[in-house]
Amino acid sequence: MKTRPSDPRRRLVTLAKYRAKKKGIPFGITYEDVYVPRYCPVLGIPLRSGVGVACDHSPTLDRIDPDKGYVRGNVVVISNRANRLKGDAGWRELVRIAAFYQQLDSS
Repeated sequence: MKTRPSDPRRRLVTLAKYRAKKKGIPFGITYEDVYVPRYCPVLGIPLRSGVGVACDHSPTLDRIDPDKGYVRGNVVVISNRANRLKGDAGWRELVRIAAFYQQLDSS
């Protein structure tokens, strides 16, 4: 039975390398380039590693600009929940989505 590495950064980088190869996007980070905060910087929920199946609180490696790949300066650790909400959108698209729903809410 395989066990997960105790340092979640190693797992995040290993999985990112696999995804980058599969998608044909740039990859150029090491686990030392990755900082895992205690709380998700987007949603403020605590990040929990090694709890088995990925859950809302699991740390994930997000590409700030999806087209640039997993390269230094273009990755941030956020919760699985925040990453699922973001999908592959860039920040400009997310702002437009938020503005749209904010407008609906104020109507």
